[in-house]
Formats: sequence, C-alpha cells, structure tokens
Amino acid sequence: MNSIKRSITDIIITRLNHEQVVALTGARQTGKTTLCELHLPERLDLPCTYISFDDPDERLRFQRSAVQILENITTPLVVLDEVQKIPQLFDPLKLVVDRERKKPAHERKRFVLTGSSQLLMMKNIRETLAGRVALCQMHPFSLFELTGGGQPPLLSRIWQDQAFAPADAGRLPLVSPGRLRTLRGVRDEQQQWGGYPPVWQRTGETERLNWLRDYRKTYLERDIADVGQVANIDTFALAQKLLCCRTANLFSISEVSRDLGVAVNTIKRYLELLTMSFQCVLLPPWHENVSKRLIKSPKLFFPDVGLNRAIVGELSTSSGAIYESWLCAELLKWKQLQPVEPELYFYRTAAGLEVDFLLAGERGIIPIEAKSSQRVTSADGRSVETFMAEHPDAAKVGLVVYPGDEVVELRRNVWGVPDWYLLGAL
Repeated sequence: MNSIKRSITDIIITRLNHEQVVALTGARQTGKTTLCELHLPERLDLPCTYISFDDPDERLRFQRSAVQILENITTPLVVLDEVQKIPQLFDPLKLVVDRERKKPAHERKRFVLTGSSQLLMMKNIRETLAGRVALCQMHPFSLFELTGGGQPPLLSRIWQDQAFAPADAGRLPLVSPGRLRTLRGVRDEQQQWGGYPPVWQRTGETERLNWLRDYRKTYLERDIADVGQVANIDTFALAQKLLCCRTANLFSISEVSRDLGVAVNTIKRYLELLTMSFQCVLLPPWHENVSKRLIKSPKLFFPDVGLNRAIVGELSTSSGAIYESWLCAELLKWKQLQPVEPELYFYRTAAGLEVDFLLAGERGIIPIEAKSSQRVTSADGRSVETFMAEHPDAAKVGLVVYPGDEVVELRRNVWGVPDWYLLGAL
C-alpha cells in the first residue's frame, strides 16, 4: 500500500508552510501514522522526530518534563502521535510554540499532531492552541487515491467551471478498455469493502471481514473506553448497529430512543461519541434561511460501507442507502482538498422535493442525486432540475451519479455521470 499517494499530503505541506502546528485527525487505521512518520518527512525532505503516546512510558516521560523534552528536540519536524492520550501536553506545547515563534522562520520547529478522537483532542486544541494550529482530517482511501491520483477528478473541473463541458463527455470513449476495467473493478471493490488501508492489504473475503469485525470490537473496547462516560458497552454497540441501519435517512432521536428503550440524552451522548470518533456524519439540511439549517433534522450517514457491513451483520440496509452513503463519503473526501472548501448539505421540502446532496460555496451550488441503478433516465433528474429552476442564479449544472457506463444529458444541464468517471483518476 506504500505506492498509494494520500491526497491530504499536499494540504498538510501547504498548511505547514503557514502554520507551526498542524493537527491531523481521523479514525483509527486510516493511515495517519504511516503518512506522518514516513511519507511526510520524505516529501518535505526534513529530518523528523516521531513520538507516539500510545506508549505509556512516553506519556510518563512527558508528564515529568514536557517543555524540556520538546525544546531539546533538534529536528525541524516533530510528529506527536495520539496526542489525545496526554492532555497535559498541550500547555507545554503552547509555551514551546510561542518561544519558537521568536526565532527566525527557517529555525523554527514545526509540529504535526495526530489523534483519533475529536472529543478529547479538539477540546484541548480549542483551549490552548487556538490561533496557532491548522486542522486537517484523514479519511480512508478515496476512489481517486485507489485509482492512481494524478490530475484532479472530473468533479473538480465541474465545480471550478460550474458547468459540464462537452469535451468531458467526449473524453469517455477515449479511455482504453483496460483502464475502464480497472476503474470499474476498483470502484466495485471499494463499494463493497470501504477504504480502510488494512482492508486493502488483505485479499480474501474472510480476512477482510474479520479485520472489519476486529476493528469494530477494538473501537468499542478501546476508543469508547478512552473517552468513558458509557455505562453499558453492550447497549452502545446495539445503538451503533441500529443507527448504522438508518444510514442515509433523516435522524430522529426520539425514534432511536424508543427503539432502544433508553433516554434521549443517552442517545445524544452515543451520537456525539460516534461523530467525534469519525464513525458517522450528520449532514445538515440546506435552506435559503440560514437559521433553519440549525433546527431541521439532519441526515445520518455511516460513510464507510465496508465497516457498515461488519456492524450491521444479519440486519439489512437497502442498496440505495448503501450507495448514497458511499457517495457521501467520497464527497466528504473530495471537498476538503479544494482550495476553498465547499459545504455539503442535503435538500428536502415539506412538499416532498428532495435532492440527496448539495455542494455549496462562493462559486455556486451543484445539486447531486445518487442512483444505484446501472441506467438512468430523464425521470431521475427531475428533482435536480426542479431545484435548479428554483435557484437559477446559484445552480447552473446538476448531476445524477450512478454506477453505469455512459455520460447522458438527462435534462437541460442535468447530467447522468458514472461514479468512476466523476470521482476516479483517469
């Protein structure tokens, strides 16, 4: 897996050119340690000191004399891994960073912090390193990374231009049959197994499923134990399973509370733990009135489809919900790589009009519908066209993303685009 370039690397390097501290968060096993310990020093061509606070001896050492240890490090790059395990680190680190600022720019040490729990890590960052740190998030492998990276994917060009260029429709027949088979094959594999790097290091179905189940078990026994405040792990595990079955649906806290037979505040706590440990995402609704975004029900997504399979087990989730969850994950991975990151919403009206995703930013709004069928028709673009008609100044182009093979203009400026063509690397 060392040959797979992580797209976030360029973002981290750019941030390190402007900030002394970069905090890289993300779920366990997404590749943070490998990136920061091996690939980042190589790309920066800088000597690096790597310290992991998974090691209890390191935690004890830093608890005794963190300032002295940090100041005695001579390498220009310092990676501090799993910093959420040592909250006492942040005040000494703030002191050292402030002292480093007084040095000439070329003599200052740069720090990369990693952590797999926003709940613990972000609280300390907000309290001690506010204004001194740039934040990045590491996701599992994207389709773009798995298919080779390189030039930005088609979605980047559509977002840049706020239009679907006829030339992009014409490029599809020029792709070689071998490359097409590779793109579709990787896409199919990712939509079945998700993007966690250790999954892609295993080839057998049993080995992959066992790793995902072990990952979930470790998450329950280790990550949840780290943050505490869960009285019954078995109830939490059941809540995780029931919520996962509701992926790509509106989130009703009262409904989940009733099904589980636990208090609403307990469900709120469980959901906070799941979101802050990067297991699920709450997608807000979009409204012209910004205040409405804060009070309407969000949409719940468990974005890694492979992990979903391990969590849900004998229960079932519709193919449409699984596909929509996969597309949500890919859009989240894509948007953080943009020069100015757009926001991601969904759209639903009381009258029943629904659009699965809206990419919204200063450039405009792109409505996106997810369809899991191999073919799309004009009817599949109706909601996208209606949204565009209601917001003609903001929405100039719409997309229906599906796993088929053809680029089709379904309605005026509403395009059916194969997922591998939109998000993969040609």
